Amino acid sequence: MGVHMNRRLFGLACTLVLAASVSTTGCSSRYSPCPGADQRPEGLNTQDLVGTYEDSAARLTLRNDGTFTTVGWPADLEEASGNSRDRTGSGTWKLTPDHDIDWPVSFSFHKISGFWDSDVSGGYYGSGLYVGGGRENPHLYEYVGDPDSCDLNTLTRNS
Repeated sequence: MGVHMNRRLFGLACTLVLAASVSTTGCSSRYSPCPGADQRPEGLNTQDLVGTYEDSAARLTLRNDGTFTTVGWPADLEEASGNSRDRTGSGTWKLTPDHDIDWPVSFSFHKISGFWDSDVSGGYYGSGLYVGGGRENPHLYEYVGDPDSCDLNTLTRNS
């Protein structure tokens, strides 16, 4: 009961903040004034997201079976060794429920070259991305640095 109550209170707090302010720090999954930081497409499902996404430095492939592979992402791992453009990763992904306060697209990395290996360390490294665009042509994005700066890293689907 405590978890559901906390989610309801967080949702209420976000609604009150949005009603009282243009700034959306902490509630950015529902509204964003940043160009390119679109809302999650209405009715989006897991099948809509399957495909390969790219930006200038990374490639991410989301498969139908809930697994993913990536080259060049995540790039912001300070403790990782090697060039971030050559970093490979793999694990599982999921589209979180629309009302969830977690990342819209959630990743559990089982392996990240130069950083993490679940077979050795146990557990996993969690990360996530926001999703925008339409169901037919979605894109994935993350904020770089302070969300108020509106600096986005956007991965567009090419297949």
